[in-house]
Amino acid sequence: MSPAIQSKLAQADALLRAGRAAEALALLQPLAARHPREAHVAGLLGVVFYELRRFEQAAFYAQRASDLAPDNADFASNLGLALDARHKFDAARAAFERAVRLNPAHPRARLALANRALADKRALDAIEHCAAAHAAGWDAQVCMTYAGAMMAQGDVARAAAFTRDALARFPGDATLWGGLAAALNYMHGDTVAESAAAHRRFGEILDRCRPAGLVIPHPSADDGERRLRVGLLSSDLRAHSVSFFIEPFLALHDRAAFDLCVYSTTRHPDEVTQRLRGHAHLWRDAAGMIDAEIAAQIGRDRCDVLVELGGHTFNSQLTVMAYRPAPVQVTYCGYPNTTGLSTIDWRIVDSLTDPPRDSPEAAAARAAGAPDFDERCTERLWRLDPCFLCYQPPANAPEPARLTPSGAPPTFGSFNANRKIGPGVIALWSRVLHASPGSRLLMKSFELRDQGVQERIAGVFESCGVARERIEFLGATQGLAEHLATYARVDVALDTTPYNGTTTTCEALHMGVPVVTLPGPTHASRVGVSLLTAIGAADLIAPDEDGFVHLAVGLAHDSARLDALRASLRSGLAASALCDREGFARRFGQALRAMWRAHCAGAKG
Repeated sequence: MSPAIQSKLAQADALLRAGRAAEALALLQPLAARHPREAHVAGLLGVVFYELRRFEQAAFYAQRASDLAPDNADFASNLGLALDARHKFDAARAAFERAVRLNPAHPRARLALANRALADKRALDAIEHCAAAHAAGWDAQVCMTYAGAMMAQGDVARAAAFTRDALARFPGDATLWGGLAAALNYMHGDTVAESAAAHRRFGEILDRCRPAGLVIPHPSADDGERRLRVGLLSSDLRAHSVSFFIEPFLALHDRAAFDLCVYSTTRHPDEVTQRLRGHAHLWRDAAGMIDAEIAAQIGRDRCDVLVELGGHTFNSQLTVMAYRPAPVQVTYCGYPNTTGLSTIDWRIVDSLTDPPRDSPEAAAARAAGAPDFDERCTERLWRLDPCFLCYQPPANAPEPARLTPSGAPPTFGSFNANRKIGPGVIALWSRVLHASPGSRLLMKSFELRDQGVQERIAGVFESCGVARERIEFLGATQGLAEHLATYARVDVALDTTPYNGTTTTCEALHMGVPVVTLPGPTHASRVGVSLLTAIGAADLIAPDEDGFVHLAVGLAHDSARLDALRASLRSGLAASALCDREGFARRFGQALRAMWRAHCAGAKG
């Protein structure tokens, strides 16, 4: 390569690093035309096009660079990124795998393969890729995915400890703080204060990093009663739990009072996406947009109230909310804790998940030296009683059935995600199994198709004295109907703690299976209380661990009661506040209206 070409490449690279990709493009395109067989020119041009989000051109030049220099791992990895952005996932994986063959510790290629493995529920493969990348040195993005892989394997304590180590090296990384905050939701022990601090730290860093140049004008706040534009922002508007709980408001909102503007960043839309689209006044597919673009679009659409549905979950858009694209901003449903953002005004909960300041539960938190339910949140809490959720049962669910023969030992069950099943809950469930000789535990989740995940869980049970053969593991089934039919094999469902089930609890109840829950000191550990109280089954709420064991075992051995519950739970659920779609849509709309009125009152001083 001539010194002149090297000089031009250095200039273009400096422009790119300074955020001036368009200027770098203007410098590189004539150079590429004059030197079409110079791999490094093509390679950098591909990176510039990628930064400009012109992915077809990025893939073209990345492919040219990789063809010209087939032994260059960086070129292969960049090709993978460009192909992935064009949703050519198989070709992207092949490019990343070639990069790894050329450089086994290549951080970006290993990171991409790890993220793909996580998306495919292959936690051990993700850990292997992250470990190889981490061996090359500490990198904040690799650390975040590495911790996520540990979480997916169910090793939450290890994930939290690793993230704390990473934060000692990258204390200003908001993503790592968000990862620690999310991990602490699953941890046994006294983590309330640490969790609140981690969420706040995330928000503080995001506040500081927000570009000052993007100021989004807001609609006027001079009329508290006018028709409102309500925005919904989510990456989960598909066959996903969030959709099941927000659809009643989408379908039944007061169209005279609200225009619904939906901003969907869903990467894999399905038939549920199409159904939800039909309920919206305005639907924008925003999966290909960066956060600043989404925020600017929301501002142009003049949304009065914006509700985000993801919190600190994978692919959520909290950074969109950080731009304050709407004057009133709300978080709901998708995440069981505060976001930590100063730009989110309200968090929708209820009085059972988040007891108010004058409650015994709030007093107990303060007595233990922890913030109460309001103090631990950066948002104001709106308690949407009697229950902050509304469950919409699937139309294709099979009829409830119970397959346990009369007099046979009972089968307990949990269909919760692997990361909710830590050593503490396994120890509790082991006590249940010990107190019910001959009983078995059926566990089912996406992650349990991974043999390594099964072995981890089985090993913890064995350390608690429960033989491996008493635990049965099931991975994903073909469809929702087959998944729900599996509940016929379960006599009593055991809720997870300190992170309760939500959709899993609703599905079990819909299939006639009672769920025993143990409340704790956080929103995540009190969702079961809210759900069971809403359907009139508060007798399934245990007062403590001893009570949990006594309640679960007594119920499992009361065959007549189990048969009665199998016959009555579905109808009871359907008639309860938990499935009152019209009432929920009305209450949710009233809450948004009250938030807007409060904003208008504040604007008037």
